[in-house]
Amino acid sequence: MFNPAGVCSILISYLSFTKFSQILKGKSSFIPVPAKYAGPTRYKWSNVVGSFVHAIIMASLGCYCFYTTPEYLEDRLTTCTTLGEVITGIFVGYLIFDSVDLLKYQGFYATWPVLVHHILLSCVGIGYFLYHHSFIGYVILACFAEINSIFLHGRMLLLMYGTPKTSLLFKVNNAINIFSFLTCRLGSFTVLMLMLHDDCNATSSLWCCGINLCSLILFGISVVLLYRVLRSDFLSRRSDTNVDDDDVLSNNNANSTKSQ
Repeated sequence: MFNPAGVCSILISYLSFTKFSQILKGKSSFIPVPAKYAGPTRYKWSNVVGSFVHAIIMASLGCYCFYTTPEYLEDRLTTCTTLGEVITGIFVGYLIFDSVDLLKYQGFYATWPVLVHHILLSCVGIGYFLYHHSFIGYVILACFAEINSIFLHGRMLLLMYGTPKTSLLFKVNNAINIFSFLTCRLGSFTVLMLMLHDDCNATSSLWCCGINLCSLILFGISVVLLYRVLRSDFLSRRSDTNVDDDDVLSNNNANSTKSQ
């Protein structure tokens, strides 16, 4: 049965990010908008800002939850606190909002890696984690991947504001981005899959297969994103800062190249 705290968190999270996005896209935005994104492509900038804020919230709450409830690491299946379910609800609410926003403005083909990631986590999060009050520890563990998301989306914002790739700020962010990608994102997913191998015997085989499949797909998507970052910032000879050519979070490269 659903906990009211988890369900309310989904609704509040969805409505909050929707309102925040509307403010960013409106004339009264309190954050300066890059000149290039002041027109029809403003939705790209607002989406990245929203993702950046979400990453900070989830990374902070996830670390705090592990600090106050270390039992989540010892018993990832049955340990369940109100804060853990609220974090899960916030996470799912944002995923629903971001999926709607991406589909509305960019379509499925352009953003399929992110959409597949969101749909899988939303279905599993609502269908099992919140309903059965189980596996919440894995959601909290997955929050460590959001530490990398702070610098991954921070990279995008730097490019949007015209920061040269040769600048010290971009290089420092990029170094932290790669390090946190390997440790916080790929590392946490690797640990998560190893733990799932041991813990899935305690639940039904159907959910076990589903959760393991989701983990493998998410790990694969993370590898694709890492390759795009490395290709864009280390393997490419281009030195321009056109964000459309460096958008590692979507599949816009081919489209933008054709339009040029």
